[in-house]
Amino acid sequence: MSRTASRPEGVSAQERRRNRGSRRRDRNDGARAAGFAGRAGNRSKDRTVGPETLNALEPIFRAAHSQLKPRTPLPEIHAEFFPFAGLNHTARWRNGRLLVRVSDIFTDAPQCVVEALAWILLGKLYRKTVDRSHHETYRGFILRDEIQARSLTARRTRGRAVGVLRTRGRHANLEACLERLHGQFFNDMEKPRITWSVRRTRCVLGRYDAARHTIFISRFLDSPDTPDYVLDYVVFHELLHAKHQSRIHNSRILVHTSEFRRDEKSFPAYGLAQHWLKAI
Repeated sequence: MSRTASRPEGVSAQERRRNRGSRRRDRNDGARAAGFAGRAGNRSKDRTVGPETLNALEPIFRAAHSQLKPRTPLPEIHAEFFPFAGLNHTARWRNGRLLVRVSDIFTDAPQCVVEALAWILLGKLYRKTVDRSHHETYRGFILRDEIQARSLTARRTRGRAVGVLRTRGRHANLEACLERLHGQFFNDMEKPRITWSVRRTRCVLGRYDAARHTIFISRFLDSPDTPDYVLDYVVFHELLHAKHQSRIHNSRILVHTSEFRRDEKSFPAYGLAQHWLKAI
């Protein structure tokens, strides 16, 4: 369903739209463009940048900066691995120097992957386009099963706790909805937690967080104008995300697999719910 989402590790909502045909690029990856074939060649393909070679990060980012901004004096660059809660990386100016933080999940990444990340991060910072191959190299690495597993572990151990579950809204009770749907359709699966979202948005009506095994439902649906079957359908859709985990196929994230779509259409009011959602 277009207005619900289950977020794969390290891949943004923009990236998922690109997988469905959009030309937008992953926000974590930066902008799309051309112009770099790579200086290190095959020599950097299998070399890794581990904790013992932390200083190797800075030469990589300096080299990428020099090629992206050849007419600009090279700034002071400080690059470090950082324990983010997932596959996050940042590049920003601070006190006149460029501070780069790379997820510590990348400590044993091949050098070519870190080089691709340097181009992507700095390209985003300077709003410059970078070669498609860098995005492909980066994605090929983060979509590996072991990297996705590390990212999920980082989110579970470092991410913010959900806190108090807000299940009772002004007009709808999510816990009652979950209990009914779980008992009717998913009683062979561990029941996830559920809560209303903090914000009232209709861009993302539902989201399943695998790291927290929690479903978030937009407060937009907590309205007397929302039919019961629509709320049930959105919760049902997110329960399917808990049942059918995302798969990786040919370097692409498959969120809505054929099995997912088959089960989704078994929802009793599927057609009615789809019609209502398309009208909002």
